[in-house]
Amino acid sequence: EDSLTTISVEQTEATHHYNSNKPLKSSLKILSLDSDLEEAGHGSGNYFKIGKHRFILTAEHLIDSSHTLYADDGESLIALEVVHSDPLTDVAILAPLTEIKNTEAINYSVNTKKDITGLSVIYAGYPANLNASIFNGMISRCASYSYIMQSFALPGSSGSVVFDNSGKVTGVVSAIKMGYSGYSPFPDMYPALVYVARVNEYTRSDIKERLVKCKNSK
Repeated sequence: EDSLTTISVEQTEATHHYNSNKPLKSSLKILSLDSDLEEAGHGSGNYFKIGKHRFILTAEHLIDSSHTLYADDGESLIALEVVHSDPLTDVAILAPLTEIKNTEAINYSVNTKKDITGLSVIYAGYPANLNASIFNGMISRCASYSYIMQSFALPGSSGSVVFDNSGKVTGVVSAIKMGYSGYSPFPDMYPALVYVARVNEYTRSDIKERLVKCKNSK
């Protein structure tokens, strides 16, 4: 007799689930304007809160002493002041001088684990001339103050905050290594190596202390 084989098919949860809510709704375009209020460049950042305190986390290399930084929330430009900048790790904390009304400040929570290799991550930013866009990736190599993320990025993505799937902050997009095929002068549009500055030492208490100190110094 022919034997009968029964195959049972069960629905399973996807291996990788990306939570885009926090990265997208807190994402801001950071403009660098010269003395004539002409745009000299732009990057990205994300808007956070710790209690009553509001701040933007971004990349230090966006700061230029000859230019003024503004946050573009889609409706208006809000002048920013530098609360903290570290050129060695490429991390900066900025504070808006007036209220940002069109972008939500989300609760700041940071991933403090030392080794996050293999972690699925997600970020939102303003690459090139695009509006807010969201990208996912995976951490392929992790060090004390930075990690390499396999994802996609372009100039303008710098400063984007990278989140894990639980909504905790893991780092800030710092630099991009793009490949060339040899057949075209243009960068290949495949996943690149994205260098991310880690922020695991930027705890809630540490950032709050910096914000209070900056406010009291005025």
